[in-house]
Amino acid sequence: MEESTSVIRMGRLSSIEAEPRTLKVDQIRCARVNMLHYSNMFYNKQEAAICVMNTKTIEEAMSIFTDGLKPVVSIARQSGISISDSGEEFEVSSKLLRIPGLRDIASAPF
Repeated sequence: MEESTSVIRMGRLSSIEAEPRTLKVDQIRCARVNMLHYSNMFYNKQEAAICVMNTKTIEEAMSIFTDGLKPVVSIARQSGISISDSGEEFEVSSKLLRIPGLRDIASAPF
């Protein structure tokens, strides 16, 4: 005697299948075409960035990627943050970066 392990469907629909559709088939197709178009645009930009990284020097690549960017200085002035450009990275004033000492695990707040 063989036992069947297959599941017998009782004609029930999952809750999502019972919900009314909000988009028509042509609207879904249009959304898929747009999604493919935008994903191809992203892929091409990513591919171009990789090409720049592989074919240019670090200085040339940095110039290409940062061309047209402007520093945001006015926000730092309004909030009173002191920022200095050290050439490679920004350093924030040590007054704002207070690192607490090591705490015992049992006393650390969660």
